[in-house]
Amino acid sequence: MWKCFGFLIFVALISVTTEDEDVRENRGLTSKNFLGGVWGNRPPLLESNLRSTCSCKCGERNEVSRIVGGGEAGVDELPWMVKLIYFKRFYCGGMLINDRYVLSAAHCVKGFMWFMIKVTFGELNRCNATVRPETRFVIRVITHNFTMSNFDNDIALLRLNERVTMSVAIKPICLPTNDADLYVGVKGIAAGWGTLTEEGKVSCTLQEVEVPVLSNKECRNTKYTSAMITDNMLCAGYPKTGQKDSCQGDSGGPLITERKQDKRYELIGVVSWGNGCARIGYPGVYTRVTRYLNWIRENTKDACYCTE
Repeated sequence: MWKCFGFLIFVALISVTTEDEDVRENRGLTSKNFLGGVWGNRPPLLESNLRSTCSCKCGERNEVSRIVGGGEAGVDELPWMVKLIYFKRFYCGGMLINDRYVLSAAHCVKGFMWFMIKVTFGELNRCNATVRPETRFVIRVITHNFTMSNFDNDIALLRLNERVTMSVAIKPICLPTNDADLYVGVKGIAAGWGTLTEEGKVSCTLQEVEVPVLSNKECRNTKYTSAMITDNMLCAGYPKTGQKDSCQGDSGGPLITERKQDKRYELIGVVSWGNGCARIGYPGVYTRVTRYLNWIRENTKDACYCTE
């Protein structure tokens, strides 16, 4: 099942059924993209005074209220987390990677009207109406040859209408520095406002869960078929026990890990898909960020990256 809760919102608006969608349903990937990708994107508004680096640090997790193993995140603990809103409804997550761009999953934006996507920053409890989070709008969406039938290349860049000012509550996540690292065996942390159980309701508060990264060889030996797991994907979780996982509504959110050299965090995966949530034999599947580092840098030249 796709882990993007928002597609369910549009059932009453448009219903599209295709042969590919029937195939996905048979595989347990039941949500659909209802808007069909007909709206296009606005070209970037490049600025003349571009800076490639900023006087800030990426990947700084606020450790005061750190939770290990899973549960509700602390206030400002994961300052790169963003929430995507469409027609005033939360539906996906994402993460800030610099002062101008948010990274998310392609299936969270493909076919959507880019001018209707709102991005909020620095939130913990999305249901708290008394707190007004920092907000930006999307003026361009860039995807990377996303394949709807098998979720290959499930990654997207969202260009914001205004730069984001860094603060304690809002900081970007670091990108990996070694594109050859497979991260096998490391503990990753996934986060989002998704459902806490497979058939549950989306969470009001930001949740995080720790899951180990599997090798693609091991993932292809689970209940997924070998063809379902491409080299552009990364699996994480507990296939033998199904203990912990990301879930519906977590799509587009981060899978991060701590760097040994400086104890800062880097982004290794984007929540993409899975058969249900925490099912035995079906670990979570993420977009492997190291496969897209050149693409990300090439398409964010007008942004200012924190020093790494």
